Amino acid sequence: MKHSLLRQLLVALSLMFLPLVAAAQWWKVTRPEDVWLFQVGMSADLNMVMHSGDFVLPQAPTCCVGYTSAQSFGPAISAFIRQEVTKTFRLTLRGTFAPYSGTFETDENIFVSGATEGVTRHTLDARMSWLGGEFLVDVRLFNPMRLMLGISAGTMTQPTFTQEETLIVPGTGTFENGRRVRNETVNAEMTGLTSPQLGAVIGLGYDIPLTENHSVILTPEVLYTIGLSDIVEGQDWKANMLRVGASIALSLNAPEPPTPVERRREEFVDSVIVDIAPDAERRRVAGSERIVTDTVVTTELVTITDRAYRTDTVFSPPPPIVTAKIAARAVEASGVLKDVFTINVSTQFITEALPILPVVFFEAQSISLSFRYHQVADSKEYNAANIAPRTTAVHREILNIVGERMRDMPTTSIRLRGTSDPTTEGADCDLARKRASAVKDYLVRVWGVSADRIAVESGGGSCAPERATRQQSEEGYSENRRVEILTNDLALLASVAKRRFNEAQTVDPPKIMFDPHGTSQQYLTDWSLEATSGSTVVFSQSGKGVPGQITQVLTPATADLMQDGKPVEVKLKVNAIRGVSASATTQLAVRKDTTKIELERLTLTLFDVASDEITPIAEEQIKTFIENVPAGSTVVVRGYADMLGNAEFNRKLSQKRADAVCATIKKHLKKRVDLACNEIRTDRFPPGIESYATPEERFLSRTVQIEVKRGK
Repeated sequence: MKHSLLRQLLVALSLMFLPLVAAAQWWKVTRPEDVWLFQVGMSADLNMVMHSGDFVLPQAPTCCVGYTSAQSFGPAISAFIRQEVTKTFRLTLRGTFAPYSGTFETDENIFVSGATEGVTRHTLDARMSWLGGEFLVDVRLFNPMRLMLGISAGTMTQPTFTQEETLIVPGTGTFENGRRVRNETVNAEMTGLTSPQLGAVIGLGYDIPLTENHSVILTPEVLYTIGLSDIVEGQDWKANMLRVGASIALSLNAPEPPTPVERRREEFVDSVIVDIAPDAERRRVAGSERIVTDTVVTTELVTITDRAYRTDTVFSPPPPIVTAKIAARAVEASGVLKDVFTINVSTQFITEALPILPVVFFEAQSISLSFRYHQVADSKEYNAANIAPRTTAVHREILNIVGERMRDMPTTSIRLRGTSDPTTEGADCDLARKRASAVKDYLVRVWGVSADRIAVESGGGSCAPERATRQQSEEGYSENRRVEILTNDLALLASVAKRRFNEAQTVDPPKIMFDPHGTSQQYLTDWSLEATSGSTVVFSQSGKGVPGQITQVLTPATADLMQDGKPVEVKLKVNAIRGVSASATTQLAVRKDTTKIELERLTLTLFDVASDEITPIAEEQIKTFIENVPAGSTVVVRGYADMLGNAEFNRKLSQKRADAVCATIKKHLKKRVDLACNEIRTDRFPPGIESYATPEERFLSRTVQIEVKRGK
């Protein structure tokens, strides 16, 4: 019973360790370093033979002078066997065939025809090949460079020679045979050669294994053989040989090539998540690895797989939790705050005549119509009824307004005067003409206006505006880059009438304060506040970080965007790190009341820079407007100026313009009205103007507005 249990235990252990034993066999593969290799091979070299000495051939018909040196080139081939004695030393026996030919020349001074000095040239062309063996010992200097030393012994095969003596000097004359050549011998056998021909060999080789088990080795080599024996017995004639080439050797006892090994690594990572502060950086700390190695051996491949198991700790910031809250309070004119309120807007009906500014402005150095002007491909795309009741909106359509009116007024003609800035554009007339041509091309192409009704004025020398803006800034320069539209038909440049639109006059409360109390104070990056009435944005504000108390001024322009009886929805949105956001809303009640006072307005914008002169167009517009004013109405004249330049100058200029308009009104007024001429506005934008960013907005701000108040 005990023996049975012991046998079962031994069998189980053997089965357990069998895979390890099989895997271990791979490591017992014989390596090339463990075998003294026996090799056979061949080499091919470029051979250079260098002959030296002082000799003559006994059997050749010549005398007196000896041959000294010659060189020749040719291929040399060898076959060899090689045996490693150790991994440092090895012995090589080579059989070699190499050409040893050489052509010798030597000159001899002679006397020709008695006392005439001459020179003859002896030429010897020796033809032979060396066939022999070489015994070499090579030593590995450092892997894989080897030094080769040895001896060679061989014989000259098929030795023949060709010799002749040629008369060189004088250039005329012959030998006794009547020719300039004598003692000719062709392909005669060379006799008396020394045998064996002995030599000392030294060389270098560089082993390059072409296979992993060194079964094939390529060796670039350089060999130098020093001749120890004379070529011909009794003659001082030796030859040295330099060979440069390569040998290829086959190792007959090379070990089997090792099985290819593929090493793999697989990672199995678990993670433990640890929450940290939301604004901290996410990081991973790698845990210690546990490596399990698995080896699979086949006849074609050994696969070693390292499986790495570890548990990392991931310190991860969770998304922050943020909240937003918003409350609105009215700020009365006295500064008192009210929690419950309604936005009360008083409105009145307005009938307004919006001015035509007959000028088209261009960008610097440009001859293309600016994107600020509404341009259509077909006149059918334009509808005058869609023009918004603002002076800037009217000017945006100036090309289409003039085009439509010229189409409807076929006898009217215009002149286009192009200008360029004298400072930044050098008052360039070519640039000015091209700008005027761009306006003309649009009117002809889109509106079908006959080209002969549009004259382009050609300037000469300087094409700056007659009343150029002199302010040395981009605002001043941009006002001078324009095309002026000139006509004798005042109806072409008549104001654009906009009738019966309801305009906000007063807003109560004048301000609203939005309190974000209760909104998160941490992790916020930015915020935005937006108020909408239906799909219309009434006002908006934004900022960075945590929002504080936000004050919004309510102006008549803001109130115009609100709808009567429909609350304004105000939304506060806060954005936090990691893309988190939150929002809160509140609603503002709106009530609009329309007063019984109806206004009629005429805005004049035909004042030149720094001028208060009333032009004929402006006077005609004032006269027509006043004729329709009912008796007993209140007429208010307001002067405006842009905010550029000196404030006091602007105030005085605005007053002068208002006085000039009042004087014109009085000139044409035929009924009793209440006329007020002292309302000057230099601290705010004129109606319909929102900035001074563009030259047209600045031109449209140099205006006087006539307002008539009357009951409905």
